[in-house]
Amino acid sequence: MTTFNNLKTCWDRLSQEDPLWAILSQEDKKGGKWNLDDFLLTGQETVASYHSLLASLVGIPSHFDHILDFGCGIGRLTLSWKQYARLVTGTDISETMINQARQLSANIPGLDYTWNPNPNLSIFPSSSFDLVFSHICLQHIPWPMTYVYLREFSRICRPEGYVVFQLPSKSIIDQSASRTRRWLIDHLPFGLDRAYRSWRRGTSTVFDMHFTPVKEVITACRSFELQDRLLKYDESAGSQTEGYIYVFQKTKRTRFDAA
Repeated sequence: MTTFNNLKTCWDRLSQEDPLWAILSQEDKKGGKWNLDDFLLTGQETVASYHSLLASLVGIPSHFDHILDFGCGIGRLTLSWKQYARLVTGTDISETMINQARQLSANIPGLDYTWNPNPNLSIFPSSSFDLVFSHICLQHIPWPMTYVYLREFSRICRPEGYVVFQLPSKSIIDQSASRTRRWLIDHLPFGLDRAYRSWRRGTSTVFDMHFTPVKEVITACRSFELQDRLLKYDESAGSQTEGYIYVFQKTKRTRFDAA
């Protein structure tokens, strides 16, 4: 069972071993093969796609006041959201990732990065953002923890603001062989598990993919007084997965807001 400390340790290691590949895990880019400019270009493309998606909905502004990029890594998407907002804040569980993001974005006004080593978002006051956003991050977090983060998304989102994220719902291939192979590698003696993974994948650290049924996600968000505005099929988690982009709008006033 993945604990929050396990999750934090995993991403601390990945941020030191191969941070760009850990963020965007294309097979031909593992082992430090990402070119930084190409990597950042993918962020521009992803954000442009999300912005077009939001623009298709009636009532959503083309420009935001303050956006949160949850699970920002080194700022791949945070940087690109800046053209659509007065201020963009990126947050991540990995302090190393945050430090790299700050170096990459140095002297760019309107960008801020905050390290969050907590299983919640208590570092942010309620109603801080008019767009709370997350892409290919929550998929690596077990549902009980994601549930808490989604509740926090609602709390820190302003009334009538938006919560937008992506999550895979299921794998479309049989995972039994993969689980067996992982169990066997995990039980190799004398540290051979990490040595094998370093040789095979360029990193010794394994990060999991978690699948959450659509109904469970929507039911949870509605309980947090978020109104579903859009559900769009998505394969960001991989072509062998079924996933969705969720767009929710916070109600005008909720029990999560300060009295």
